Amino acid sequence: MFLKTGAGTVEGVPADGGSEHFYREGGARRIMSVANFPDEILSFLQMEGLTVLDVASRHRCDSLVELGCYDGRALEVAKVANMSYVGVDVNSVAIGSLSRRIAYEGLGEWARAVLGSIRVSEDWVPEVRGERPLLLLPFNLIGNLDEPAKFLAELGGVGRLGVISFFNDDAWTTEVRRAYYTACGIAIHEEGPGTHGGTLFRGDGGFRSQSFSVRGMQRLLEAAGATLVHETSNRLGCCIAVRFSSVPSGARA
Repeated sequence: MFLKTGAGTVEGVPADGGSEHFYREGGARRIMSVANFPDEILSFLQMEGLTVLDVASRHRCDSLVELGCYDGRALEVAKVANMSYVGVDVNSVAIGSLSRRIAYEGLGEWARAVLGSIRVSEDWVPEVRGERPLLLLPFNLIGNLDEPAKFLAELGGVGRLGVISFFNDDAWTTEVRRAYYTACGIAIHEEGPGTHGGTLFRGDGGFRSQSFSVRGMQRLLEAAGATLVHETSNRLGCCIAVRFSSVPSGARA
């Protein structure tokens, strides 16, 4: 397994605080509140769901793993595609809500809600069913990670195929993001060029979010040993399907 808690971390949170702390301590509710979504965000999320359905169908995936799931918005996609589902998040309130929803809808035979860090595979890999899982990094989750290339590279130990949604580096997108974070009540302390060609925002509570240029994402995939399979985009960003480079012995195909 990968990304275990160890020296320099506290309960799976990077030593620099990282955005995981922000989402664990209540930031998730602010960021994921529909009341704070501008119209542009809704179209981005619609594109994400449609991309997951398309990729799952094309590649005959039999399970969907939503990393950073909040209250499990991709669960409906898994139901339509007839896939088993695992949602993973560090926020206990969101996971509690998802667990109750799974129980209420009688989905316990094939859906799981896991309270844990996406960085600590032991928290969630045992719950993944099927031989062809599709790993979803939703809603610019990739832009919250301190070492995204390392994380993507090690996802190859879980499955071969992933869908990644991310914000682009257009100035208009940066304005939408800034207004969105402000509406969520996040005080932005730093705004500047990110390491992947887009704009990096840092804010209170460990908040961190970066966007990506086309070339920046290409370089990230190259560094992770991942290859682009399919791409869909709109004005705000992209959803891409990627194939991870390898699966260690004993891992899923």
